[in-house]
Amino acid sequence: MFVNRRNRLKKELEGTDVCGVIIDNPSNLYYYTGFTGGEAMFVMLFPDSYLITDSRYYEQVEKECPDIPLIRLTDKGYSDTIRELFADKGVLEKKACIAIEGSMQLNRYLQLCKTCAGVEFKECSDKMNMSRMVKEEEEISSIKKAEEIGDAAFSHILDLIKPGVTEAEIALELEYFMKKKGASGLSFDTIVASGANSSMPHAQVTDKKIEYGDFVTMDFGCIYQGYCSDMTRTVSVGTPTEEMKQVYQIVLDANVRAMEQIAEGKKCNEIDSVARDYIKEKGYGEYFGHGLGHGVGLDIHEEPRFSPKCDVTARENMVITVEPGIYLPGKFGVRIEDLVVVKKTGYEKLSHSDKSLIIL
Repeated sequence: MFVNRRNRLKKELEGTDVCGVIIDNPSNLYYYTGFTGGEAMFVMLFPDSYLITDSRYYEQVEKECPDIPLIRLTDKGYSDTIRELFADKGVLEKKACIAIEGSMQLNRYLQLCKTCAGVEFKECSDKMNMSRMVKEEEEISSIKKAEEIGDAAFSHILDLIKPGVTEAEIALELEYFMKKKGASGLSFDTIVASGANSSMPHAQVTDKKIEYGDFVTMDFGCIYQGYCSDMTRTVSVGTPTEEMKQVYQIVLDANVRAMEQIAEGKKCNEIDSVARDYIKEKGYGEYFGHGLGHGVGLDIHEEPRFSPKCDVTARENMVITVEPGIYLPGKFGVRIEDLVVVKKTGYEKLSHSDKSLIIL
């Protein structure tokens, strides 16, 4: 599996002037090598590969990545060790071009430039992310299980939401329930936003007590076998106003309309425009400011994205969210988010929690 991924990366870089790759992002380290420790540098000098790390991870690398030679850090740091490797493999004298990630820390990049003078380091995140956009069946299986845990957590939490309970208490129970059901961690900090707080798309959880008449928006996800889930549901505590019901229905309709357009071959920005144009048509365009969705996998935010700026063509087995929202400052907000797998003629929905307006 990991060898195939490295071969795909090499193929992505064919036809460029790049003759090697350095990877230190933890998610990419795992994706291309199987190493779960996070603190290492993976170097590919086609066709050879090496993992560089310190004594905390020697045994782990040997167990998880037996097919990749381990270079042990001793009294030298990463940049000096890489320089020695480059010198041994003739990279320095060729003044070669090496691909790096855009996420590399600036101080590490500057140190590499200093110690490996003459080597050109070229940011190639788009090439490294290309393989990760289309998920393998094992990846989809893990994401699906993580989303099943999220669905169960939503069903569980409905009995807890009532006037007097705080946002923090709801968030804590969601997190506890997901971990109890097998999650190894959270995909991101759980969002529970009630009343006027729900008008902020990424509101921080507070000690605010739920009140009668509040919308409560919950955006949460968990990690299962390294892969993330993500879902959002908005519920009403007590009878909502006519305006609240109207806004909720518009968001729901936008969600459903966009999902009906998902299929292999569609442009991501075209799918985004389906929901965005509908919300604008209904008079709420200025209150939907974020993208319609984002890729999900080892990271909670991956490429591609359903957004006006993303013209990537959807491909089968991309996993992506569909999450339109309307946020009325100082009043309330609504977001409904599903997680889907792109298929040749449509999509597979991974989130199965009820999307109709639930009144508690």
